[in-house]
Amino acid sequence: LLAQHPHVEARMHAELEAVLGDRALTPEDAARLPYTTSVFTEALRLYPPAWLIGRTAVRQVTIGKYAIPPGGTVLLSPYITQRNPRYFPTPDAFRPSRWPAADLPKFAYFPFGGGARVCIGEQFAWLEGALVLATLARRWRLRGGGVVDTLPSITLRPSRPLIMRLEPRGVQHE
Repeated sequence: LLAQHPHVEARMHAELEAVLGDRALTPEDAARLPYTTSVFTEALRLYPPAWLIGRTAVRQVTIGKYAIPPGGTVLLSPYITQRNPRYFPTPDAFRPSRWPAADLPKFAYFPFGGGARVCIGEQFAWLEGALVLATLARRWRLRGGGVVDTLPSITLRPSRPLIMRLEPRGVQHE
């Protein structure tokens, strides 16, 4: 996504330079990198790892006008929901500037599931995602890749290998 959107990449690089300068990145820096976090957030909106989530009703429940019997399965799709134009204008566009989003209803965005079955690693994933992105982007620009077609398997993944070229940014950091 960054290779396809150089203006987003440039803004993220500017944030990294302004916040970190030449010093080493620390876990505490994640909170000081809101745009970098927004880039990660928006990537998860477009390409949530768990693209389809199933739940089994333990008792009779009515959702809207639908009666779900005990043992019935309900499928939820973060991939579809997070591209709903009611909640995300230009839903297929990569726009990190839409974050942090105000007044999103619960479950309009849920890349890690939700409720009692939310991913136990969600908080770590947010921290790790922002820090890995920042670490890589400080030293490298990724080029190539092209259009990402997806393969919905157990997780959502590219349908083919993404051939990328690493270009050094010319900035050396510890």
